[in-house]
Amino acid sequence: MAQPANLFDRYDVNSSVREDLVDKIYNVDPEEVPITTNFGRGTATNTYHEWQRDGMAAPNKDNAAIDGDDFAAEALTGTDRVGNYCQIFTKRPAVSRRANIVKKAGMAKAMAYQKAKKMKEIKRDIEAATLSANPAVAGTSAAASKLGGLGVLLYSNVSHGAGGSTPVHNTGAPLVAPTAGTARAFTETLLKTVAQAAYTASGQVPPQAVMSPNHKVVFSTFTGIAVNRYQVGKKEQGRIIGGADVYMSDFGEIEIVPHYIMVGSSNVFLVNPEHGELSFLDGFRTEEMGKTGDSEKVLITADVTLVVDAEKAMGKIADLTP
Repeated sequence: MAQPANLFDRYDVNSSVREDLVDKIYNVDPEEVPITTNFGRGTATNTYHEWQRDGMAAPNKDNAAIDGDDFAAEALTGTDRVGNYCQIFTKRPAVSRRANIVKKAGMAKAMAYQKAKKMKEIKRDIEAATLSANPAVAGTSAAASKLGGLGVLLYSNVSHGAGGSTPVHNTGAPLVAPTAGTARAFTETLLKTVAQAAYTASGQVPPQAVMSPNHKVVFSTFTGIAVNRYQVGKKEQGRIIGGADVYMSDFGEIEIVPHYIMVGSSNVFLVNPEHGELSFLDGFRTEEMGKTGDSEKVLITADVTLVVDAEKAMGKIADLTP
């Protein structure tokens, strides 16, 4: 049916209708940084941060001396002195005076909202750098320094596709990126092989395996999951188990950590948080910049590097089909 003639309807009052805007801002982008959150915190005092590593000789079942034998000094080796470069992570919000003071939905001061948001973004950037295969960059007056990620810091307990490799660095920083090998599928055999290598090298299996969502789906088809059944009471609804969060290896449990930042990654990292650390040359800092107009400008920084003090306690499965 048609409207009656001369009816004053909703569309005739557009100029005087108040807006109906929810006084909230919805943001469902993930902000968790589970890997660096579990790592320790340290202090760097130079843009190049170093640490020492040492190891013991292989166990010798034939270590036996003749009674009364004379002493002969054995050859000794020094420690490995390795390091990583600090990387300056920045965000630079600028907000006009009017944008700050007008009444807004979901926020009071625009700059306060932006500072909180940008701080979370820097944390995600540090997490992404940690999970990357970025080689370390020393930096110059014309180029930014960069920290080397887990992809270059881990080289002992590593599985590559054909032709792939990760350069060993017994001194200095990891300045060379891994060589990509032939892509292959993520399999339980690969996981077992690297877990065994890490156990043999360090005496313990890395307690976490960090992987992309796609690789987590593949992992859930493995046979060594710790729990695949739940006991259901008479009055309870049954549960459908579509995934596994813990893998029971031959050497201990491995918690599976799917990571949104690793979407498209060809790596799976076996991580021991006890041997990872973020060392800050300068912590998270918010500094107001000098005014140059009718606006407010803020520089947010974090100057930090990644330390893996015992890379033999971790592992990497590389060259996986994303």
